[in-house]
Parts: sequence; structure tokens; C-alpha cells
Amino acid sequence: MSILKDMGNTPLVKLKNPFGDNFAQVYLKMEEFNPGGSIKSRVALQMIEDAETSGVLKSGDTLIEPTGGNTGIGLAVASSLKGYQLVLTIPDHFSAEKIEVLKKYGAKVVLADHRLGNDCHIQKAKELLKDNPDWICLNQFENPSNPKTHYLYTANEIIEQLNMPIDCFVSVIGSGGTITGISKRLKEENPNIKIIGVEPEGCDILNNIYVPHKIQATAVGKVGSFFEQSLISSMISVDFKEVQEIRNYLSLTQGLFVGISSGANVLAAFKESTKWDSSKIIVTIAPDSGKSYLELYDK
Repeated sequence: MSILKDMGNTPLVKLKNPFGDNFAQVYLKMEEFNPGGSIKSRVALQMIEDAETSGVLKSGDTLIEPTGGNTGIGLAVASSLKGYQLVLTIPDHFSAEKIEVLKKYGAKVVLADHRLGNDCHIQKAKELLKDNPDWICLNQFENPSNPKTHYLYTANEIIEQLNMPIDCFVSVIGSGGTITGISKRLKEENPNIKIIGVEPEGCDILNNIYVPHKIQATAVGKVGSFFEQSLISSMISVDFKEVQEIRNYLSLTQGLFVGISSGANVLAAFKESTKWDSSKIIVTIAPDSGKSYLELYDK
């Protein structure tokens, strides 16, 4: 039996709020427990299986994908099991540990110069695809399978695990697949739910403004064509130093060693919680663990 059968059904845990018990309850979905170690494994598998079903992807094909790392790991796991070759383009200032993991799964990694912009890896993939037209780019930024997997699975898991009304959902925005897919499904359950987008300080994703930052896998220079801005109630900006402090808080007080974007989500959720009373429920996502960011942990 393939490890891919174990995708999903990740834990949902209640967090201890550093602001006290008088504010909204915050729940965190721990996506590091997926095969490949992140939420993006869901997206990778959905994209591959949908491409196989439609006939776009055939045995022996080579895949290419621009990725901040986690989609690449998911694609690498699935590709190694299904027999596809995989080429990944990644900004050259991203986690060295994550890049090494990708190589261990058999992916060919091509680094893009981060000084060329937040979307440098996307442009590098376009260059390589032009030179290798027989390669297939599943393109997580344009592929409807991205939000689809969160609508069908991630959101429904949250609904079933919590089994109580959800008042607010909080998520960083990378491609926008996670926040779009989950929010659409949660709004079907509660049309009045508040959806909070999270972005690095200095960025304004909804107005296409991006600046260099250290919060990997969010505000990457563009959003996906499927991103539904109308779902967003408001945005919260987070500072990298505060994100690191929250990551330390979680590991030291709750035994949760989460990644950088996870820390951004939790920080934003805690801030939002102070606007609600203790009867309200806020849910957010931990896309991956902190194990891929050890070199950045105290920076």
C-alpha cells in the first residue's frame, strides 16, 4: 500500500492563547503529518491525479514546477512513487535543508536569483519550459486542483473535527489556493464567517504590492488565477521578528515546532482573537513544521 493513501486527516489542536482565556479560542491544523511533511502534498497529489485522469500526464513524462519548497516536496514524493522525472525551480535564498530534502527525493533543483524579484523562480521555470517544450508544468498558480483539494478535503476535515460553528479562518496567502478552497467550503457552513488573509509587513497582496521579506511561501510575487479576493474580509500584516517569537512560544509552551508561515498564521490568529470573546472559534493552518527552517530559526 502506497504512503499516498495516508494523505489528509491531520490533527486539529487547540492552542493556549498568550493573551489569556477571555478571548476567542484558536485551533491549529497540523499539516506536517501529511506524507512529505506539509499541506502542499495535498495539492501536489491532487494535481498529478487530475492530470493523469485527464490524459495530460503519462508514464515517463518530466514535470517542472516553480516552488518555495513544500509543493516541490509533495511533487517529489508523488513523482518518485509514480515514476515521473521532476525539475523544480526555487529562490536561491530559501532553506538549504528543504533544498537538500528535495534532492534526496530525486528531484533536480534549479536555483533562481532571488535578487530578480519574489517571482524569480516562476520566471526561471518559464525559461526552462521554453527550452524544453515536452516538459509538463502542472502550475500550482493556475491549476484549479490547488483550491479543489482544500475545498473537498482540508475544509471538510476541519468541519468534521471541530463539529461546532467556526467564526473566523486565518491564512497566509501564497498562491491563494489554501485560503480560497477552505474559505469557500467554510462559508457554505457559515456565510457570516470572517476570512483573514495574512501577509508580511510591507506587502499589500490585494493590491499586487510585494517587497522582499523573510516569511517563506507567502507573498511570492503573484497569486493564482483561482484566488478569490472577494472571500477576504480583511488582512493582517505580520513582522518576521514577532513570527519568530510566536514560533518560540509554541515550541516552549505547547510542544509545537512549526514552520515560518505557520508562525505567521498563529501570530495573526492570536491578534485577531483579542477582537472576539471566548465563545468564538478561530481556525488557522500550520502548513509545515520547523524542521525545514533550522538555519533560520533564530535569525
